[in-house]
Amino acid sequence: MKLLPNLLSFARIALSILMLLLTVSSGLFLIIYLFCGLSDIADGYIARHYHVETNLGAKLDSLADFIFWLIVFYILIVRINFEIDSFILTISILVASVRLINFIITRNKFKQWGMMHTLGNKLTGLVLFLAFPLWVYLGVVPYFLAVIPLLSSLEECLILLTADTYDINRKSIWQSKRTLT
Repeated sequence: MKLLPNLLSFARIALSILMLLLTVSSGLFLIIYLFCGLSDIADGYIARHYHVETNLGAKLDSLADFIFWLIVFYILIVRINFEIDSFILTISILVASVRLINFIITRNKFKQWGMMHTLGNKLTGLVLFLAFPLWVYLGVVPYFLAVIPLLSSLEECLILLTADTYDINRKSIWQSKRTLT
């Protein structure tokens, strides 16, 4: 059980890359997409439930998330040639800019790379995960959800700027500090 969360993260990386070889309209693409989303939920749940959380596992989860979303956005923009309007584009540029600033703060202030597992970031992952099929398969653009990624990236920035130590699993700006062993 100790290795299962990391195996799920590795599987998410491999399957994300496999998505590049599939057409979005195929059933296998949708199955892999769903597995990647469920494995993201499962790896963290299993690690916490069985008390097998590690810094390596947390970073591997973040890396798997980053690769998955990079590939999803590549497929959305390049392969599907999906039109993104100015509102979504503006929000996306703002979020990407704040996320980049967060990476730089984390590297310079705490001497490591990482993306925190705040509740806002988890909600962002869920929103993006649900938005992709709504957008691609149903043509619904959930504009009101675009604010969540911006708010979560700004919250992470505030946490990084005010924290004395780096806690990848800090849940929010309001949570007291916690140490991961």
